[in-house]
Amino acid sequence: MLEAAADAPRDWPHLRAVATLDQRTGRGRQGRDWTTPAGTALSVSVVLRLRVPFRHWSWATLIAAAVTAGELDRRGIAATVKWPNDVLAPDGRKLCGILAGVLPDQSGIVLGLGLNLDFGPEGPPVPTATSMAEWLPGDAGDHGPAGGTSALAVDVLDALLRSLGEALAAFEAAIGGPGADPDADVDGTHPAVGAVVERLGTLGAEVRAELPGGTTLAGTARGLGPGGTLLIEPADRGRIGAAVAGASRRGELLEVSAADVVHLRR
Repeated sequence: MLEAAADAPRDWPHLRAVATLDQRTGRGRQGRDWTTPAGTALSVSVVLRLRVPFRHWSWATLIAAAVTAGELDRRGIAATVKWPNDVLAPDGRKLCGILAGVLPDQSGIVLGLGLNLDFGPEGPPVPTATSMAEWLPGDAGDHGPAGGTSALAVDVLDALLRSLGEALAAFEAAIGGPGADPDADVDGTHPAVGAVVERLGTLGAEVRAELPGGTTLAGTARGLGPGGTLLIEPADRGRIGAAVAGASRRGELLEVSAADVVHLRR
């Protein structure tokens, strides 16, 4: 899809999406397989052609995660975002994962989203996963894998694309609208990403960040840096002044741009 969207931009405008309930060849973070049993999850790929400087594009994943958490919340599921790309149920299990890839010509992004709808009587394939059906209140949680799940998928997809479009338009306006400084950094204190910060359950939590290359960093998540990086106050304060592979110093915190993060406790 990345190549198709780059080669035929008129056929793949902003927010054009493809979706399926039978994802067989997906890839997750660090090249991991991203597949789910047929009929149990909604897999979406959507083209985003953002009208903001390239350095701000990394916010797209967190914005999409916050939008997804908001749509689940509107359905009675108190979901939160786990940095950098997951949406969690109230018990901390994973409901949704999101990844983004830049088009080869850098004209936009393809955002991939996998939302668990209903694993049925056999339950989730791994203990760290859950589905909407487990959390929807009352009879709304009774969705079989045939008609019910399909209807739920269509309803959720329409709402997600609509809300994502609105959230990205607001993000663009906050960065490039009248009175805004287009050259300013966008970190967690910027009003353009207030909705992300509101939904981000990682902030304030004790975390373990598993960094590329095998380094591990434990501490407390204190904020978001430019582009949506995670700022961690290390549990071992001695690591502030030491070289930590995969992290850099920002003031009295360590900044992480890529990691698998585990929430330890709040």
